[in-house]
Amino acid sequence: MDKKEVLDRLAGIVGPDYVTDEKFILMAYTQDFGVHPPQWPDFVVRPGSTEEISQILKLANELKIPVIPRGGGSAQEGGCLASRGGIVLETLRLNRILEIDEDTGTVTAEAGITFAKLMDILEQKGWKIGIAPSGALAGTLGAHISRPGVGWGNIKYVCQGDQVLGLKVVLPSGDVVCTGTAANPSADCFFRYGLGPDLTGLFIGSEGAYGIITEATLRMYPYPEEIYLERFTISNLREAIAIFREIAIHNLVCYIAVPVITPEKIIFDVNIEGDRDEVALWKEKVRNIILRHPGARSEGSEAPRKFWDYRWFNAGMEFKEGIAGAVNYFLPFDKLEEATYAMREIMERHGIKKYAQQMFVEPTGSEHVSLLFHYPGDKEEYEKIRRALDEMMEKALELGGAPYSKGRQWGAHLAEHLGGTGYWRLSKAIKRLLDPNNIMNPDVLGL
Repeated sequence: MDKKEVLDRLAGIVGPDYVTDEKFILMAYTQDFGVHPPQWPDFVVRPGSTEEISQILKLANELKIPVIPRGGGSAQEGGCLASRGGIVLETLRLNRILEIDEDTGTVTAEAGITFAKLMDILEQKGWKIGIAPSGALAGTLGAHISRPGVGWGNIKYVCQGDQVLGLKVVLPSGDVVCTGTAANPSADCFFRYGLGPDLTGLFIGSEGAYGIITEATLRMYPYPEEIYLERFTISNLREAIAIFREIAIHNLVCYIAVPVITPEKIIFDVNIEGDRDEVALWKEKVRNIILRHPGARSEGSEAPRKFWDYRWFNAGMEFKEGIAGAVNYFLPFDKLEEATYAMREIMERHGIKKYAQQMFVEPTGSEHVSLLFHYPGDKEEYEKIRRALDEMMEKALELGGAPYSKGRQWGAHLAEHLGGTGYWRLSKAIKRLLDPNNIMNPDVLGL
């Protein structure tokens, strides 16, 4: 590879101000927010349109150079890192809302827009989206769909993929594909299904292995008349999970967040939204479900309301303990207690100094989270965390867990655990068909 030739050709596509091979800039793209070892790209390019991304991928295919899409870099599993060098393609210049269609209740936006910007504009117009990640200040729409992400709203709105109606995607060949009803050149995107297979779903959760999302159309919802929050505590994990299951199955709240799980106390917040009469009814039902359990008590609304009002800033407060290795995956309700103690046993056996466990409930189970903290430069703790993470990911898959954000961290474990299945053979066949030169985010997901 003649690096000067590549740099010049990329500059011819995006302009010289938006591509670089300067080491001090490349360094900023060697890591995400997790503990994956640094990976150096050869180039960073910042396109401003779908058309420019198409040209970049055509060039990369011609020269067989890996391309790694990156949003805000706030994930923790190494999905945006250049494990084989190549081009990191940052999407942050694609940051516009293209259309707010109040007739169909949809919003179409570019993939690099942050959730903080998207939600701020929608809320000024009396609308909202369903799922918002806790890292909304940095998290981008395309990256969150590619994971597919969860966040505040898991019970009512489930996950990011459930609010997506259609996508615009650039394939590794440079071809541009529209999904949902927008696949019909005579239609806008207003419905996800109907013309054939659900190709939208092919790219949700694929983390850039099959192509780069450049636009997305989401459902919008009228901004609720009232948002009620209340914090509860209980000392019995099994009873807490029984509470979560009953509330979730009856779809009584927007979300339940369990920011702290310790043997002595489980703290959880409930968020109920709707018109005033609905909120009053659901609040009474939720409180009755919770408070009939011995040991459960209300801590009131003040603390969760303060958190909610400054949620985009408060969400990162836990990272004052350092950088975190993360093991995030979904489990059904009947596996959550076992998983909590199994993950804790592994972390304590490896001597992890600081860790946290959390749950974020969805309708049929919950995201289960373990965060293992260390400070930069503490190599001994870092090595302990790396060893613990490998064991924890194996245990999660053994329990039947489904990691929603896989990146490179989960890749080898997924390949080993799923390698003999038809699902894995199909996933690899699609990869070979769409990306025969393996340029698109190689090694992500273990593909």
